[in-house]
Amino acid sequence: MINVSSTYPIGIDVHRHNIYAVQLKKTRDGLAVRGLAHSEVENGPEKAWEADDGLVPKLKEIANNKAFRGKRVLVHLPSEYTYTFPLNIQVGEGSTVEEAILLESAKHLPFPVEEASIDYPSIVSAPSGKVETYKATIIAAHMDKMRQFVLMLKQAGLVIEAVDADIASLVRLHHYLHEVDTNPIMLCHVGYTRTLLSIVTADRILVHRSVPWGIQILLTKLQENLELSHDQSRVLLKEYGLFRKDGESPGQSAGLTDEDETTENMLRAISQIITPYLEALIYEFHNVIGYVISEEPDSRSQAICVYGHANFIRDLDRYLESTLNITTKVVNPMTNIALPEACTLSDVSEGAPFSLALGLAMRKVPWL
Repeated sequence: MINVSSTYPIGIDVHRHNIYAVQLKKTRDGLAVRGLAHSEVENGPEKAWEADDGLVPKLKEIANNKAFRGKRVLVHLPSEYTYTFPLNIQVGEGSTVEEAILLESAKHLPFPVEEASIDYPSIVSAPSGKVETYKATIIAAHMDKMRQFVLMLKQAGLVIEAVDADIASLVRLHHYLHEVDTNPIMLCHVGYTRTLLSIVTADRILVHRSVPWGIQILLTKLQENLELSHDQSRVLLKEYGLFRKDGESPGQSAGLTDEDETTENMLRAISQIITPYLEALIYEFHNVIGYVISEEPDSRSQAICVYGHANFIRDLDRYLESTLNITTKVVNPMTNIALPEACTLSDVSEGAPFSLALGLAMRKVPWL
């Protein structure tokens, strides 16, 4: 008789500028971090991606990292490589759901459907008379891009257990951290250059989008306008950010006085610089919310949970809540999961960008 158990491989979340890796272990008190690693893709990430082996050195660093056990990995295909869209599918007589998905997906892809790898992490029946009707969320990628990505991982000495969807990892993480009921909730992950926006229920993805907006634009504009370094801009965004958005005086929250004119001017300058670019994010929120309301008026989101680099934009939750009129919470999952004693994080807040890798690492795989 073969005994099949399960194990936690390394979850690797790859982006154009950053690679995040996490491995978990089970303890009496729940899941804990066994090891984690972060690597920046420097000196032109586009060139690194264009080369067949461009990311291999960075991936080898993860493979050889002593904090991890084994070489088995779960990965996300980078969002730049994926196409995500909702489908309403009618299954005709003599056809299958899979055939109907391929037929409809062909209308949305910029390349032949025969060259696509297609997944549907959410699909539900939508009764409509005598015809079988379904609503699905589709995630597709070009097979050549996927093969290139998988080849780089193999060249680094890693063993790929599965390629997962980023929204699946975000939902998995959220379910681990929070009690989930039947009410729809909006999940957002602010990345460095891209942001994920989704509205989900306990068993369904109502809508999912990846939009070209990230914390990089805010950091870049602060650098350009205030003549700061990248690190200085990051500190200002984290310390001040949208601190005064709701009319709160500085002294109420940061121990400053009304007479502190220098700080007043700094707060005002930061707000004036970043707010126009945050409006672009608000626009994307409205698009996602509007789509769900138009398709399913009873599925209005009751709350918003924001992950990732959102933790480095002070008072982003209050800004979103006041603008969208929906209860909003910024979440750093590392505050709820034990870290190893020899942790490489200088501060627990630095663990927030590992959110997608953490959700990915929670997916157990069989072990013979």
